[in-house]
Amino acid sequence: NKGMRAMFLMMNEARLLVGLQGFCCAGSAYLHALNYARERVQGKIIGDTSNEKKTILHHPDVRRLLMECKARTEAMRTLAYYAAAQIDKAKAGVPGAQARIDLLTPVVKGWSTESSIDVASLGVQVHGGMGYIEETGAAQHLRDARITTIYEGTTAIQANDLIGRKIAREQGATIKAVITDMRAAAARL
Repeated sequence: NKGMRAMFLMMNEARLLVGLQGFCCAGSAYLHALNYARERVQGKIIGDTSNEKKTILHHPDVRRLLMECKARTEAMRTLAYYAAAQIDKAKAGVPGAQARIDLLTPVVKGWSTESSIDVASLGVQVHGGMGYIEETGAAQHLRDARITTIYEGTTAIQANDLIGRKIAREQGATIKAVITDMRAAAARL
């Protein structure tokens, strides 16, 4: 039925967009925390003998938190770009592209939104106790990220869709092809 197919495509587009919303929440939380770390002066830096007052960006644990935020946000961005490329390829009639976007839709939606919560939580951690103060804005990023796991199908629904309909339905053919491509790319790099 043509109408059902159109509704299916619209729902998948909405799920992808919510995944992008998760990425945006994570990116905003990361940049907010990074800017705070560049400005906030507090405590002595481990191993620093200069006795100069420096921003918390110089603290090893703050750097670790920020690097994790950045890495996870960049991974979300990369996944979203890959999915967008598959949409373009599917529209151009490239064999296997539609199967890949069908497979990736619950991953983009579920993983990106769940990861956005983690990144936003780390952003609050960078702020320390100030992270819970409404004036900083850090807690708002966490609230914004949290709702994305519910929009357009909860994470559990996305997981059921991925395993039950996308992988089991075709005995894992598409995921095996994606993994093969990933291994080939890793070998080239």
